[in-house]
Amino acid sequence: MAQLFLAIFLIVFGVNILFGLGLPGWVTGSLALIAGVLLLAERFRVRVDRK
Repeated sequence: MAQLFLAIFLIVFGVNILFGLGLPGWVTGSLALIAGVLLLAERFRVRVDRK
């Protein structure tokens, strides 16, 4: 899941830089924040169980 958000962030960030889409900063910032939190949670093995 963490790699999925990281891949989405990198694609959006790269397309935004290459083509100058003018996306708001909060879009790329929130994707980066989600990817970072998920990578840290995966690294420290934080479990979220569904009930």
